[in-house]
Amino acid sequence: MTEDILTGFKMHCHGWRSVYCIPKRPAFKGSAPINLSDRLHQVLRCALGSVEIFFSRHCPIWYGYGGGLKWLERFSYINSVVYPWTSVPLLVYCTLPAICLLTGKFIVPEVCFNDLSNILFCQWKNLCSYFSFPPFTELKNKKL
Repeated sequence: MTEDILTGFKMHCHGWRSVYCIPKRPAFKGSAPINLSDRLHQVLRCALGSVEIFFSRHCPIWYGYGGGLKWLERFSYINSVVYPWTSVPLLVYCTLPAICLLTGKFIVPEVCFNDLSNILFCQWKNLCSYFSFPPFTELKNKKL
């Protein structure tokens, strides 16, 4: 699959155009993984191939400018190459709450309810006084 991406990318960079083919009779046959182990192996191979393209000189981020590649095609190829890297923030996003619960240390600081209510009330007062909302116009000169 990675070879197909690289071949299509290089052909598009050299000005070739591609079309979507839907024949009436099935013309292309392939095989799909039938169990979880085969599927995970296929995903791993695809991700490693995309990472190889990302670190090669044929990376769509900087290769093929001035050729026949349109910006939407380039964006599509960049998406296919950058996609494996999205697993890193996803892994952090999934493990951080569990780590915080197990260690008892939270990344979000505690906010006192009184502080929060004062902040919200002050913002509401300023907004209402800006639009001269009648119930709060007398609070304009008062201090909290």
